[in-house]
Amino acid sequence: MKLISILLVVLIIVLAIMMPQIFFSISETEVGIVTRFGQIKSEITTPGLRIKTPFIDQVTTFEKRLLLFDAPPDSLLTRDKKRLIVDVYARGRIVDPKIFKERLGDEQRAADRAVDIISSELRREVGTHSQSEIITTQRDSMMANVKTAVTPKLLEFGIAVEDVRIKRADFPGEIADSVYARMKAERQRKADKERAEGAEIDAQVRADADRKATIIIAAATRDSQIINGCGEAEATGIFAQALEQDPEFYSFQRSLESFKSILSSGTTVVMPVESFGKLFEEMRAGVDQATLV
Repeated sequence: MKLISILLVVLIIVLAIMMPQIFFSISETEVGIVTRFGQIKSEITTPGLRIKTPFIDQVTTFEKRLLLFDAPPDSLLTRDKKRLIVDVYARGRIVDPKIFKERLGDEQRAADRAVDIISSELRREVGTHSQSEIITTQRDSMMANVKTAVTPKLLEFGIAVEDVRIKRADFPGEIADSVYARMKAERQRKADKERAEGAEIDAQVRADADRKATIIIAAATRDSQIINGCGEAEATGIFAQALEQDPEFYSFQRSLESFKSILSSGTTVVMPVESFGKLFEEMRAGVDQATLV
């Protein structure tokens, strides 16, 4: 019984050692290369559990997904002999695992090799463009040219380039401040110009509005004066007509108005007795006439 227990323990230990040497798995995001004595035996591109010869076969896995090749920032010389700090990266995937394994061996060496190739082509491409073109208008076409140049070179290592892009293209530190100051001054000049044009437009709009308001007020004043004149003329006509119809009554009304003005002013007036009596006689006659009417 004791011997059986010992044998079981030994068997478990042997299986624990042998299992990883016999079985291996490939995930959906990997490809596998099986080598025997340094020579490639097979390529595995589908996921699942596989069997290999223990202690003889070796399995190396590589990513199916995109690999990032990030180059360090580099100082490059443009066509117009100016320096730019350019930071670039590329993305690619392994399309031929056998060639990749034979020529590069692992992903770190692949990244180093890809960065060397991309940096070399970028340096050549930057040398064909001016500084302003790289910063403003020609960046996309530059990267398209770099991608076209590096694609066949990286295919020789089993890598297909998907994209090459500039993360940053900037001036060196010693001239960045002066460039930024010049750019700021230029933008300030444009802003001042826009403000001046806006103020001019505002003044024109206000002047036009004031002119229209003056015209409208003048027209209204003219119409008002015409209406007032017509009213006064009509009133004068009515008074004249009334005077023609009854001159004595009009004279009586004027006398009343004069008498009212004298009494309300608080002024002492000396009049002949005859004039004062005549005034009362006219008032009585006017009242009698009004009563008859």
